[in-house]
Amino acid sequence: MSVELKGITVHYPGAPTPVLDGYDLFVPSRTSTALMGPSGAGKSTALAVAGLLLRPGAGEVLIDGRLRTVEDAPTALGGEIAWILQSVNLLPRRSALDNVVLPALARGRRRSEVEDHATELLHEVGITDPHQPARTLSGGQAQRVGVARALLGAPTVLIADEPTANLDLTTGRQIAELILRLSSAATVLMATHDPQVAAMADHTAVITQPAETGGARVAP
Repeated sequence: MSVELKGITVHYPGAPTPVLDGYDLFVPSRTSTALMGPSGAGKSTALAVAGLLLRPGAGEVLIDGRLRTVEDAPTALGGEIAWILQSVNLLPRRSALDNVVLPALARGRRRSEVEDHATELLHEVGITDPHQPARTLSGGQAQRVGVARALLGAPTVLIADEPTANLDLTTGRQIAELILRLSSAATVLMATHDPQVAAMADHTAVITQPAETGGARVAP
């Protein structure tokens, strides 16, 4: 599914200027785009709008050519749309496997329906013991669990907001490679500060300065 932002404007209360002002971005179906730019340029805001978490003051979000709004979030998030964040927020006393399956159970899935797939995903991301308590995982291991959790619902749109920011360079780039490899059937929009991570994606979109008016520059 393609993801398109058209004329997005977001102006936070108390801020002197909009963080996004008439912003356009197009991510073709089943491709990956790395969103780059300095802090404050609006990368996370653009992702929040694309992921239906934030209602823009103006503009439209189109997914697969269809207008979508934050009202669609309850049914879309965790299924059609999945997120990977820089802070994984695992339940420390539960196992890696529990942390992957619990969101699906909260949405009404049965454990018997998802546990085998979750275990397979954990092995694919390099977690060999799915019953390992989350509190014993390293930062890189925890992010791997977050990747498995996001992919369990087979999303068609995957949004990753600085998923490597809290990791060392080597581990971060390994996580980025995992995200892009395992989500090859999805449309991926990923914010990053790392040019080597961005180079792994099919396209790069650059917000060159805060509150830039108009679309991002997109490079193959």
